[in-house]
Amino acid sequence: MPAVESQNYFMNRTLANIIIDIIAAFLLLGMIATGYLLRFPLPPGSNKMLSLWGYTRHQWGDIHFWISLGLLIVFVIHLALHWNWIVTVISKRCHWVKTAHPSLIRSGILTSVIVILLMALFAWAAQHSVKETAKPMQGKHFMQTNQGNESSAAAKAQGGIDIG
Repeated sequence: MPAVESQNYFMNRTLANIIIDIIAAFLLLGMIATGYLLRFPLPPGSNKMLSLWGYTRHQWGDIHFWISLGLLIVFVIHLALHWNWIVTVISKRCHWVKTAHPSLIRSGILTSVIVILLMALFAWAAQHSVKETAKPMQGKHFMQTNQGNESSAAAKAQGGIDIG
């Protein structure tokens, strides 16, 4: 590669890395902000009663999901831009390097297969572990009801009076 082309390649690569990192930083801030909204101003169980800036808890949850998906895509792009470095460092640390330049294609395919298998296993386990509950659970009411039932059951087990 001539020196000018090489310099343009690295400047373009550096600019791409900076842009990806800035986008990732903003998406991460969006995740933190929407996570805060979902945890504190709009806590679980508040969807029917509260809204913030015209959006309910479920709508903020949708925004949180799409931001997280965007962050995942940017993260994958970031890994792709640094793949050569990642493979080289891991190969050297694990003493897998037999040549000066490890196979990026083979490592990329192997990593992709492993990630896809893990994601498929997670999706399968989550899908097959869903159970129907006898009573719908709802926020603070559920906690108070459960505590009352547990206290009542404990009192009955000890031969005490029913406090429920």
